[in-house]
Amino acid sequence: MPKTQPSRPTTTGEPQAVRADIIAAATKVFSELGYHGASMTDVASELGMRKPSLYHHVRRKEDLLFAIHEQMVDELIAETMVVFSSSKPPSEKLRDIVRGAMDFVGRHQDGVTVFLAEHRALSGERWSEIVLKRDFYERMVQGVINDGTRSGAFVDMPPKIAAKAVLAMANWGYTWFQTGGEMGADEIGDMFAEIALRGLEVRPG
Repeated sequence: MPKTQPSRPTTTGEPQAVRADIIAAATKVFSELGYHGASMTDVASELGMRKPSLYHHVRRKEDLLFAIHEQMVDELIAETMVVFSSSKPPSEKLRDIVRGAMDFVGRHQDGVTVFLAEHRALSGERWSEIVLKRDFYERMVQGVINDGTRSGAFVDMPPKIAAKAVLAMANWGYTWFQTGGEMGADEIGDMFAEIALRGLEVRPG
């Protein structure tokens, strides 16, 4: 795991539930308006809170953006680590990872939107902290692909590129996935997992 411990948004000891509400409101507002198009007034309005009260809990808008990025990547790492650490064969691990990635988009579409579309607004130091964690997540996927190649289950191809290709299918779902649409996130995840495995698995003959 990355050793760097990221700084937290500056708060004044508010209950965890209040902090969670603030981050959830900021996630919704930044997703809808864009980070640069949104203001702290918009976040306060979403919360039903006066702006001075919001500043009592968070000093800067970027604190909220960083908190959203940190929340997204930490949760995704935790969920993926369960799969990565399991005793399942590489093909089943990869299937679960792809399914999980699409399910994550379905559950956190606003958060994934902010993570992928607004990361350039983070300051260099904060973005570097997120990159460390993002790269750790991608290395888990690369490790599964490496294991599959070594076992003879997967064809031999650069694991870094293969991992990015596999993850891109789900990651970009934030731009088009619709809750209540023709297919649910679980069905799409199953389809993407099948596409990934058909591209990587060694086929007889």
